Amino acid sequence: MINIGTPENPESVEHWSNIAMFAHKLESRRKRQQGFWLFFRGCCGQCDGSGFVENILANVTAVKRKADFGDFRPDILLERREKPPIFLEFTHTSPPSAAKLAYCTANGIDVLQLDGSKQPVYSSLLKAHISLRNCRKRQRQRLLDLWNHMDSLDNPVVGVREDFRSPQNQRREREAREAKFEALRNKAAAGKLLCARCSESLATDDGYSVTCIYIHRLDGRCGEVLLCRQCEFRLGGGWNGDYPDDIAAWALNEECPSCQVILAEQTRKTEEFDKKAGQRRSVDMPEPYGSRLVWEPERRQQAYIVGNQTVNRDDLMSILMMFQFPSEGILTQSPRARLMLHEIERIIRSVRYANNIYDWDWLEGIGESYVYGDDATDISIGDKFLYPKRWADGLLPPCPLLWL
Repeated sequence: MINIGTPENPESVEHWSNIAMFAHKLESRRKRQQGFWLFFRGCCGQCDGSGFVENILANVTAVKRKADFGDFRPDILLERREKPPIFLEFTHTSPPSAAKLAYCTANGIDVLQLDGSKQPVYSSLLKAHISLRNCRKRQRQRLLDLWNHMDSLDNPVVGVREDFRSPQNQRREREAREAKFEALRNKAAAGKLLCARCSESLATDDGYSVTCIYIHRLDGRCGEVLLCRQCEFRLGGGWNGDYPDDIAAWALNEECPSCQVILAEQTRKTEEFDKKAGQRRSVDMPEPYGSRLVWEPERRQQAYIVGNQTVNRDDLMSILMMFQFPSEGILTQSPRARLMLHEIERIIRSVRYANNIYDWDWLEGIGESYVYGDDATDISIGDKFLYPKRWADGLLPPCPLLWL
């Protein structure tokens, strides 16, 4: 092992690699308003608190390597505006000195001590030195109470609410939509759901496959008709813009009063979309094959639910992290477990302002580092809920914080 640093405080290549890689990862996630959660044991030493999980990037405005603070220079400094910073120390060869810990305790600075001997970004948290004024006992008890609350319910939910209509209205709309789909499915199975252009059946092995267009009719019954995918493709010009001879028969007529009503509604919807789009920024980002126009996430109201209670953002994210805790009690390496993890990640990626930075600038944050795939922000609109007891055979294990 190659040592660098000073004779009194030798530091290995692994140590410096961990500092560099951790700082890069944390700064990248900070810029994109994505959190970084750590599980740790212990607290301030004056309470009976032990296991806890939190987002160490909450309220963090800058991630700095080897930056001076007071008389000390932490490996990584997490600045938090008016709040005291957080020190990250990678201490495989040289733990933080008693003087540094005493200074941090007196000034409300938490020191998170990580093992710096492993492959970069995979080091584990060895110990948390929590300042007495930052005792986590109250927050820890809050998470334990929420876990017990979930356990007391038959079918608890965990996630993000974005649909604030009454449950009755949501149910009526859902039932009406399901009834419509069921009627179409039954009609397709009976051979009565046919393409309006080629008269072929729209039935498929798993139901039906249709697309809808609006057309003009000479009898004034202008409106929606169903087409098969092949006819839709042909009317759209196919691969080479080769339109069929009957293309004019499958369009609205601007001189028809019935068509004018339909066209006016289509124009209204287009203008509404353009207005919303005009309020959002976009950027053309490279992808492995070509590029993609990426839109700024739409601003929308969110509420966070655990069990049947409304909670704050930090509580929700901490509970979701506990479902990812590596233990046999909740998750195993099964396909079912991976599906659950996928649902959890989808919820996490949909939460806005995960780090509580409300003046965060989306375009500045993503810069030229747009991330595609599972690490991208989920911009889909609608409630996103996890039903944990459905994934855990109707039972929840003891709270993971009790295992630490």
